[in-house]
Amino acid sequence: MFLTKPLGVGIITTAEKKGIAEDVHLQAAQNSMMSLNSIGSFLGQQGYVNALTDVTGFGLLGHLKEICEASNLSASINYDLVPKFDFLKKYIAQQAIPGGTNRNWQSYGHTISELGAEQRAVLADPQTSGGLLISVDQNAVDQFIKDAALQGLVLSELGAMTKKREKSIYIQ
Repeated sequence: MFLTKPLGVGIITTAEKKGIAEDVHLQAAQNSMMSLNSIGSFLGQQGYVNALTDVTGFGLLGHLKEICEASNLSASINYDLVPKFDFLKKYIAQQAIPGGTNRNWQSYGHTISELGAEQRAVLADPQTSGGLLISVDQNAVDQFIKDAALQGLVLSELGAMTKKREKSIYIQ
């Protein structure tokens, strides 16, 4: 599993609404939102891509849950490897969490392993113009990373699809 843009757009835009967002952080979120997902048309043609979706209002967990359900698999994600803006803790501590985050969690939280408050705030954060969530055949990960680099993306693996388990998604 790979993600092409960092998470946290909903958090920083909520911080802006509260008047607490730093300009440099707001600019980083705006740059992310304005970055196109045009690589999706290239990746969608690659035989090693098993699933591809944009991460938007349902947050990473909501969109990954849909992939899990459609494939009859579960997913395991390493939270530390999930791309996210490095300034989010500051805004989470100030309760700059969109209302959509809690609605997302109420909708699908029962299908996710236990999470801490910060993990929930980031992984269920609704994104505007979020990145692409991509599931890649495990035997082609190196080729995928090379192809992504040729398209200007430096990506690292954040997790994997696994055999179906009790929960849809497990966070480590």
